[in-house]
Amino acid sequence: MSERDPEGPSGRDVVAHFLRREVRSIADNEPLAREGADTEGVHQLRVSARRMRSELRAMRDVLPREPWRDLGEELRWMGSTLGRLRDLDVLAELFEEHLSPRSTLHTAVTAVLDERRAMSRRDVAELLASRRYARLVKRLTRLSRHPEMGDAGDTGAAELFLPSLWDAVGTYLATIGNPHDHRSDEALHRVRIASKKCRYNFEVATLYAGERARVVAESLESIQTILGLVQDRSVAVRFLDSLGLEPDADLEVRRALRAEIVELRPQWIVHFHHVQRDVLGVFARD
Repeated sequence: MSERDPEGPSGRDVVAHFLRREVRSIADNEPLAREGADTEGVHQLRVSARRMRSELRAMRDVLPREPWRDLGEELRWMGSTLGRLRDLDVLAELFEEHLSPRSTLHTAVTAVLDERRAMSRRDVAELLASRRYARLVKRLTRLSRHPEMGDAGDTGAAELFLPSLWDAVGTYLATIGNPHDHRSDEALHRVRIASKKCRYNFEVATLYAGERARVVAESLESIQTILGLVQDRSVAVRFLDSLGLEPDADLEVRRALRAEIVELRPQWIVHFHHVQRDVLGVFARD
């Protein structure tokens, strides 16, 4: 593993960097999410919550139990509530691309999605108006200014985080195994989740390991993006299942969605090979 650069950031510097970035993002996007006129505000607010939760998970081995203990659960609550609306928005956009706006199927799909989106918008409005959310934002803001890490915060980031990064790599590669193995859509979704978890370990590492870590993080993000597109289409097919339509009513769109899934499915593998190729360089001595 790399020797620590004495001029590199401390552990506290790294934690503060990511917290401040996400707190700024929440401040920027919360007004848009409150207005509800633009789906992007909710999307970016959810991204901030989920990204911060993933970053804190990547750093959990060096964060003391207090005051960090339940922060991940609070961020999960926030991200989950925002995510339900965002997932419906993505589904609506996907069907807009695949259905004729004057078709009976479009009318049926839109009616169900509009009802569910209206309910989710109310949930988001309640979240943003809640004391629980206000306390969470206040807490995150305070921690972003003064990350509480004890003496460990003064230790170099590389010394603190490289051991857990090494463990994350081993877990990830063992989880994926042979990328060419046949996998169900559900199994590919698990690959996506594993790639996301590993990615954020390397996002954190960009601050103390630089370009080598960034390259690996980008490959993992590509895997996450491609398999996210697969997941979106799988969810769309299951949504059609839930409508109970006549067998031929949605046959054409099902075929189109399945064809896209087949095309997308293998595209992640090349990026996984890039991870395999580049990951050891992050730990190499110069």
